[in-house]
Amino acid sequence: MSSNYIISGIGPGKGGVGALVKSLELRKNNFNYKSLYIRNPSISILSLLKKRRLVNFIFELIAFFCSFFIIHFRLLLIRNKKIILIYPQYFHTYVLERLIKNNDVAIYVMDNSFFCIKSYNYLKGQECLNCVSSSDNIDKSCEPSPGLWSKKSAISKLKKLKLLSNDIFFLSQNHHQSILLKKVFGEDIKVDIVGMDTGELYHQLDNVSSSDFDIVFHAGNIDAKGFLYLLEIAKYLSQYSFLIPSTSSKKNCNLPNVHFIDCTWSTGLKDYVVNAKLVMCPSIWSSPIEGALLKSIAYNGNVAVYDNNFGFQNDIDSKAILRLTSDVKSSAMIVDKFISSKSSNSIYAKKWLQTYYLSLDDKKIFYWGQ
Repeated sequence: MSSNYIISGIGPGKGGVGALVKSLELRKNNFNYKSLYIRNPSISILSLLKKRRLVNFIFELIAFFCSFFIIHFRLLLIRNKKIILIYPQYFHTYVLERLIKNNDVAIYVMDNSFFCIKSYNYLKGQECLNCVSSSDNIDKSCEPSPGLWSKKSAISKLKKLKLLSNDIFFLSQNHHQSILLKKVFGEDIKVDIVGMDTGELYHQLDNVSSSDFDIVFHAGNIDAKGFLYLLEIAKYLSQYSFLIPSTSSKKNCNLPNVHFIDCTWSTGLKDYVVNAKLVMCPSIWSSPIEGALLKSIAYNGNVAVYDNNFGFQNDIDSKAILRLTSDVKSSAMIVDKFISSKSSNSIYAKKWLQTYYLSLDDKKIFYWGQ
């Protein structure tokens, strides 16, 4: 019987963590791993409620909580195993503590939930590092995500994780995330940089001559990923057309050069990205590796990012991306100059991406600690 487990709070499916877990699920048998996951619905449970699909909503809600409680019970029974733990936010603090104390555990770090109860360390328009030194510095406006636990419980989990950090091996996605881990847990923690591969195929395509929109926003339309920041830049660049791949925030924007279209990567967004003069992935939070950024480099190559302190963009060669700053007007001028001068980072960026993928090695993940 296998002595190794992949355990994740999010099961295989769509989205960043779901896509990664789906990819690991396909690769696990090569390394003698079993897997346990909390159910990942194919569509958001809340969206089913908003669409008044009550039967589907009730089914998915029951299925999720059945999966939730069954997994928690099974985790309490696991002893003396080697475990890769992903997205621990969904697990109860007591269960996590038992799991870590009774097994050899590596946490494959997905976001910044190891110091931020919101997971995305974004506050009042800025990258927030208040809780890196202590969770006691939490802002009163911050609420836990996911919202399964109370704020008090979420803070308690952060403190417990810090107490258990010497018993955990951390698998970091990138260099600057490992720096943050050491700032939170201390320089002596066990950490290895393993990258991230969701198993998606990235093809280096040539941009076609026509362009539907000048600038495409490739991210979720939330503030932490630069949604409001993009709208502010669009105010200064009325000569360029912008695409937001969602209509959920359309009513809050009246800029005539900003267009909202509901589309996913497989239903049109890829074509818009390929055809754009510039793709923007301006995450303001200290984001690790984001699939949207890698896809944008692969399918276009001319990509603008937000120059924060600890995001993955810090690990990318400056010649491969266009860096923007918190100064919106200045950043708009950088974008205008780049597009109007017909500059291109595409060739260099795609070479960087190829080098990045060649550096990945599954053995670092599945044989962690060796």
